[in-house]
Amino acid sequence: GPTFTNAKEYKAAALSWGVNFKLKPYTDESIAAADFRNGKCDGALITGLRVQQFNRKSYSLEALGLFPSYGALKKAVAVLAKERAAGLMKQGEYETAGVFPAGEILLFVNDKSMSDTSKIAGKKICTMSFDKAANTMVKVVGANPVPSDVGTFASKFNNGSCDVAYAPAAAYAPLELHKGVGANGGVIEFPVAQLTLQVLIRSADFPAGFGQSSRVYAASKFDAVQSVLSKEAAKIPADKYIKIAGADQVRYTKLLADTRAQLIAGGAYDPTVVKLGAQISGQ
Repeated sequence: GPTFTNAKEYKAAALSWGVNFKLKPYTDESIAAADFRNGKCDGALITGLRVQQFNRKSYSLEALGLFPSYGALKKAVAVLAKERAAGLMKQGEYETAGVFPAGEILLFVNDKSMSDTSKIAGKKICTMSFDKAANTMVKVVGANPVPSDVGTFASKFNNGSCDVAYAPAAAYAPLELHKGVGANGGVIEFPVAQLTLQVLIRSADFPAGFGQSSRVYAASKFDAVQSVLSKEAAKIPADKYIKIAGADQVRYTKLLADTRAQLIAGGAYDPTVVKLGAQISGQ
């Protein structure tokens, strides 16, 4: 789909940086990440959720509540695309060679009363089993995690196995999340985090300067990718959005900030990247 189309454009750009990619589409992100880890491919375009096993620094851009808007994430991506920030995009042998937006993460619920965070306690939440941040958040709110993956959470939410699912707004139409939302549910209009797609490479396998050129390119494409996401997000009916009142916004914001601090202390997030993001977003 659109992601593979963007990858073709990226391949064309990479020719000028000295690399001719052979693209291989995957339908299962876990397999793509495993193939990259096992050396079956030289680079991978995967979500930040999967990047956490390779580069905790760039994964931290998806920290809970860190960026309340696309604009704040865009500024952070631009800063991290500067040459002086190159060190923040590397961890060991791995390098994040580009960050693209993939949509703000929203909560899809089958009961509108869950706009009050206290009403989430005891509810079943489709939770990515490999996502430490989400599992920590579920424990904090007193909910029950239902182990899921990128390829299974939608079907579990849609068939009623979960009361809550978290996903980008752009996933609503293609994954038919309206089935899980039903007549009594909705989409809580409060971003939990910003999902990203990241280009991951092993620095030693690429020409000098490749990662830097790639990051600059990715930052320049932010608005174009965001435009596609916005069109998909617009497919959510306006009456399905659940507005969050001022007091609830304060509670949500504090809940996310407290959980984020807990995850920094536990080593899940990189404190330098989170501090940078907090400064950019005015927190």
